[in-house]
Amino acid sequence: MKTLPRRIVGTGLFALDVIVSPDGAVTHTALGGSAGNVLSILAALGWNASPMGTLGNDVAACKVRDSFRAVGADLEFMRRSSDRCTPVIYQHQLASHEAGTHRFSFACPTCGQYRRPRWDDATAFCEDLSTLPPARVFFLDRPTPLGVMLAEHYRGAGSLVVFEPSASGDDAHLFARAVRSAHVIKYADDRMDDLSDFDTRTVSIEIQTCGSRGLRFRAPSLDNAWVALGAYELPHVGDTAGAGDWCTAGLIYDLLDGSSSDSGSFDYKALTRALAFGQALSTLNCLTEGAQGLLEAWSPDKIVRSARKLRTLRLRSFFKEKANPSSCIHEPKLEEFAEDSRLRGTLERSGADDFACCLPL
Repeated sequence: MKTLPRRIVGTGLFALDVIVSPDGAVTHTALGGSAGNVLSILAALGWNASPMGTLGNDVAACKVRDSFRAVGADLEFMRRSSDRCTPVIYQHQLASHEAGTHRFSFACPTCGQYRRPRWDDATAFCEDLSTLPPARVFFLDRPTPLGVMLAEHYRGAGSLVVFEPSASGDDAHLFARAVRSAHVIKYADDRMDDLSDFDTRTVSIEIQTCGSRGLRFRAPSLDNAWVALGAYELPHVGDTAGAGDWCTAGLIYDLLDGSSSDSGSFDYKALTRALAFGQALSTLNCLTEGAQGLLEAWSPDKIVRSARKLRTLRLRSFFKEKANPSSCIHEPKLEEFAEDSRLRGTLERSGADDFACCLPL
């Protein structure tokens, strides 16, 4: 891979998350969407981040942009338009975790209005691709015309392209182009079975997350054999929202931390280290509430140090103690971290940041 700045450029879902408590009260708002989470997490951890997309001219857009500014993101390519609404996602917290910790909806719980995303802004960005910033990584979370166009551009420019779809969508040709452009593809097993219908010969790493069972990955450098990594046993579950986004951000952060490796040459140890770091970040965030609760509870330095500590202990069990990598992990250090009142404190927030469901967003 070329020597490029430690910058991530990304497009996809940038939204305002609205957390609704089990009693129906709006308790918190935050930047959300997969692309929004991955880019803002990496920005908070010290990367340069450039989100690309179009928001509305509304209150939700102001909150999204303010959140990106707070972590130092470059907003030159985050545009606004009066012909659309900024997506708003309502995250309804569930009183019982038997069916999960939350459910998502685009419908306002008060008025029923929907503020869904639109994907018709490709022409606004394709006039002069030479003006786009160089980046170490390009991220897309769905096969939109803009996302695929940019993925092809950035792959050609030497960037690592990370594609994290939640579904193949209605356009198989567009999805196939996204797959061909990607070096890394990550998807959840409850959303997609596999990529057997698509040509993955240009894909360097395929990752399938499996919820509470952990994840598995494969790569041409490993003869395309699946390798499983089990999940941590959580001392308590605050909220699983954003878990996959933290794992992705951790993978990118660690895999390219000072690495000058070609995008297709990551070996077993490098991939295991990076994914174990991503799983540690994901696990820590599950102790909090909201997709970015960990950033509200701990400083970026503490987050990275804690995840690295968990990763070190885990790799020691793999490589020295010969533990089964696919087994669930009971880690006393995680229990120690979970006792931090700042993590549990995020579960008790109140006040909606001056946000009301039915504001003219």
